[in-house]
Order: sequence, then C-alpha cells, then structure tokens
Amino acid sequence: MRLAAAEVCGVAAAAPDLVRCLACETIGMAPVPTNDQLAVFYDRYHATDAFLAKAERKVARARRRVRALRLLKPGARTFLDVGASIGTAAEAARRAGLEAFAVEIDEDAVAKGRALFPDVAFTRGTLDDLPAGAAYDLLYGAEVIEHVPDPLGFARRLFERTAPGGLLYLTTPDAGHPRRPRRLLDWHSVKPPEHVTLFTRSGLRALLCRAGYDRVVFQPYLKPGIRAVARRGRR
Repeated sequence: MRLAAAEVCGVAAAAPDLVRCLACETIGMAPVPTNDQLAVFYDRYHATDAFLAKAERKVARARRRVRALRLLKPGARTFLDVGASIGTAAEAARRAGLEAFAVEIDEDAVAKGRALFPDVAFTRGTLDDLPAGAAYDLLYGAEVIEHVPDPLGFARRLFERTAPGGLLYLTTPDAGHPRRPRRLLDWHSVKPPEHVTLFTRSGLRALLCRAGYDRVVFQPYLKPGIRAVARRGRR
C-alpha cells in the first residue's frame, strides 16, 4: 500500500508518503528523512517542566519493567537505557541494584538527567559514542526505534551492545494492533517526520532476528503498542 501526499489533493509535498510492506505490514516514510533533517526537527524538542514533574512516576513505572527483566535474566549486573531522555529507566535500574548507564543525543535532556540522577552514568551521543567494546546485560529502549531513519543499522548496534546471553527490551507503536484506528491517518502515532517507521510484531521480530538476536517474544498489551524482549545467544 502507498498513501501518496500529492496525487489526490494536488498540493505538492504536502507530507511524506507512507508505504506499507506487503509481507509484514510495517509502515514507513518515503523518502526516509536524513539524520540532518531529523536533527533540525528535534532541535525544537526539550525536556519540559511538565515532563520533569512526572519523572518519579516514570521511574516507578520503569522499575516494574526492570524487575520483570531481571526475572528473565538472573544475575544481570549492567543496564543501558538507550534514547534515555532524562534517564528515568536507568535510575530505576540503579535503584534496583544494577550498574546503570544511559545514552541520549539531546544535550538539554542529558544535562537535566545528570542533575536529577547523578549516580547514572550518562553519555551524550549515540550507541557509537559508548566506550569501544562495552556491552550490557540488559538494554532498554522505550519508544525509540520508530524515530530512527535506519532501523536495521540501529538494531545491529543494539545487538553489538548486548552482552552474550543478554536481553533487549523495546517498546514502540504497533501498526498491526486490533485497537489501532481503522483509518490509519486517525492514529496519533502517524506523525512524520517524528515517527519514521511504525512496526508490526512480525516486522519487528524479523528486524531483530536479522540483527542477530536468537529469540524475540512479545508481552500482551491492550493499547496499540509493542513490548518486545529479544535475547542474544551466548556467543
């Protein structure tokens, strides 16, 4: 399926096209925005006072997820929050007794995170800016993968940062969820260029397996979102 921006209304470049994979039904933007285009867009986004006021609530929610992950990975010691914003998940992991790391590209969010959670080890940048060879027992990426222009490359970098036997936890909107609005453009998750790819479960599983993960399972979720846990083999 292809939803073209200008073919009907005649307004050129009114919006990016949306294309759907005929195999897995994942939806993506066409053309895919460049990193430079996304950087201009995200320059307008910062951690607001309203967001900061919810920080403790977000830590509490993340802590429940961290507990569940530790049951799946007994003996886990290190935790990496990817696309961490102010680092609420990393702080939840730290309070649960893990060595907590966070990586975030936005300078403002990192500064606020360091002020709020000084015991979390923040890196400003991307996965490529982490120490060479560093790998973690638990990786956590909440509502991140839908934003990246190269999801397969991103997934491969996540795999490289997952220690053998480690787990990756991802959340992202679910384009195939039965509660997603029938009319695609009525769905609040369709918001280019902020969301570049809207996955289905089958699409995300295929992507993560291509990246190297051995097994991908999904947790039940009543809302149109995906909660995925991927495991790296012990090699």
